[in-house]
Amino acid sequence: MPTTIFDKTDKGREEIISRKYRLASRLRTLLVLVDGKHTGEDLLSKVSALGLTQASLDELEHLGFIQRHGQPAPAPVPENALDDNQNSQINSAELFQVLYDFYTETIKNNLGLRGYNIQFIVERATTLQDFHDLRVPFLDAINKTQTEKKALELRDQLDELLSIIPLRSP
Repeated sequence: MPTTIFDKTDKGREEIISRKYRLASRLRTLLVLVDGKHTGEDLLSKVSALGLTQASLDELEHLGFIQRHGQPAPAPVPENALDDNQNSQINSAELFQVLYDFYTETIKNNLGLRGYNIQFIVERATTLQDFHDLRVPFLDAINKTQTEKKALELRDQLDELLSIIPLRSP
């Protein structure tokens, strides 16, 4: 099943926009990453540090937030569907939330109180660029407190998330 490609349903998109269904933050992080292009295996590799597994994907599918790519959606698209400009804004908001969740979870699980200053910066972040600029100080702190293997794993996960962000020109 991990090679299956998943896509958000209308219910999943609604949860991302409004948090109507109050999905747990870890599952919400996974939901945000579902894009109809990556396999379940790819998605799970990005969120493995959060303890998400195939069961998490199965749960999102069972709850109706995601569907296997190419299957018909359970409900028709509403007439007031978002235009492309709004979708790109939502995607930026989704990515912002994924990065916020990633930093928050990894700081809590790997740095504890030593990550207080970094967490303060995360809380004050207002743009995707702020998260990109936080990469070096975050990785420096991780390198000081974690094994080399764990530090490299977290660096790779962060770099994969950050690679989605179009960087501003200097």
